[in-house]
Amino acid sequence: MVEWPAGALIPGGERFAVKREQPIVAAFFLTLLVVAGCGAGEPGDVRLADGGTFRQVLGLEIPNFHPYRDQVAAVYSTLLYDSLVNVTPENKVVSGLAGKWSATTTSAEFTLRDDVTCSDGTPLRAADVANALNHQRDPALAPAAAAALATVPSFTADADDVTRTVKIRMAAPYSFIVRLLGTRPIVCPKGIAAPADFEKVSAGTGPYVLTGYTSGGPYRLEVRKGYHWGPDGARTDEPGVPAAIVLSVVPTPATAANQLIAGDVDAFYTPDPDSVRAPGPEVTKVEVPAVTGMASFNQRPGRVTGDPLVRRALLAAVDPGQAAAVATGGKGRPARGVMAPAAFCSGDTVSANRPAHDTAEAARLLDQAGWVPGADGVRVRDGKRLRLKIVTFATSAQLRATAEFLAGEWKKLGADTVVEEVTVMAFITVTQQSGDWELALGAGVTGSLPSDAVPFFSGPIPPRGRNAGAIDNAEYLRLIGQASALPDEASCPVWQQAEAALVKRADVVAVAETTAIWFARKTRFQVAADTTIVPTSIRLIRG
Repeated sequence: MVEWPAGALIPGGERFAVKREQPIVAAFFLTLLVVAGCGAGEPGDVRLADGGTFRQVLGLEIPNFHPYRDQVAAVYSTLLYDSLVNVTPENKVVSGLAGKWSATTTSAEFTLRDDVTCSDGTPLRAADVANALNHQRDPALAPAAAAALATVPSFTADADDVTRTVKIRMAAPYSFIVRLLGTRPIVCPKGIAAPADFEKVSAGTGPYVLTGYTSGGPYRLEVRKGYHWGPDGARTDEPGVPAAIVLSVVPTPATAANQLIAGDVDAFYTPDPDSVRAPGPEVTKVEVPAVTGMASFNQRPGRVTGDPLVRRALLAAVDPGQAAAVATGGKGRPARGVMAPAAFCSGDTVSANRPAHDTAEAARLLDQAGWVPGADGVRVRDGKRLRLKIVTFATSAQLRATAEFLAGEWKKLGADTVVEEVTVMAFITVTQQSGDWELALGAGVTGSLPSDAVPFFSGPIPPRGRNAGAIDNAEYLRLIGQASALPDEASCPVWQQAEAALVKRADVVAVAETTAIWFARKTRFQVAADTTIVPTSIRLIRG
């Protein structure tokens, strides 16, 4: 899978995502079974190959593989590190290290299996799990993990090694204790005690161990013999399970496609399928639900989009249907949610809350805001021209087209609009550091929980926080407070109301629902809700 670093609304779906349920902004969600190169996809339809190597594409190198120390490592931590529970592609919670669990909004209890061992052969104790959970709260000890838990209230984890139970107590109510804290990667004691020693090797209970690290890639992982405590009891002694996984770094989807056609890699993911050529008859193309064109307005002091009248005017000037057609090459439809369709608690929060397309109303709103047509057609206020900068990602054909379309519509409205197409790192610098932009056009919010979006749409701006657009929506804050006091599915209607509050105030823009694509050959696998491959589902196919 091609993945990218983040910390902002990363465009084009090229994303940096954190595994399981962690809140990092990125591209798309995917919750379905991916079947590649195996006809109808049932096990009886294909011949599985034992003892082979699965070769997967990454978009960026992994500086180190300790999931508490590096956010890129956290994307792939399910390969090496297990969690108390797992969430299936259908958003169902199933077993992991724990065989039983229960929770309210203020506490949870997990009972561990009695047969789990770390990769060095030592048994995993309840105290080890509690220590790993508590360790992640300290930014000095586990910076990447602490960042991923930024929206979670303070908690403490206690253990009873006799009963093999881990109890979590929250300082304030939280809807998703099991779905978030229960899915945190658990690092074994040696990796907690000496994290620097486990940047190029692993210290987990997961289905694979890291056995080969090369700076810049590739990275080699080998399967653990006797592993049988994966998601819902998944094992590594099943037919077709790879003996090894090699992760190679390929910066662009087009290059990855060429390598797939040549038989040099087995799978890669792209949210921008128009950017790669047809992969050929031996490659299976699987379309998956996705969101593209997720963006936020910059409301920092001095930016014209800090005025809600201006934001509403800009959205009213755009036909949602036309924008979606441009963003998806005519293959998608207007987005119905800020979160992707497959996310937990997702719903239509956009259609009834977005400003209606009305160019006359858009002009009236700008007039009301004091922006009146100037001599050259560009609106002015107090001698200042209405200038807008849209920042997006240079290598995404979809987002480049979307940005140019928006710029064209806003120029008709009287805004001097420019599009700045930048690299991934430049996008992060502009949106997170310089603040010189009015619209950051990216893809979407990764993770499977509505709470994942909270730090990006509220709270402090960078570097203290992640709220790059300086959004301050009182109704959103009120509703997420209410939602957090409700458990799991019962909280969903209120989380949807909170998301709708962002749309009503024109704080965020969601352009289109579309399809991203997994390309694969001679393999099949399942994909988690954050679009990462479920390691225990990978099967190699003969031929």
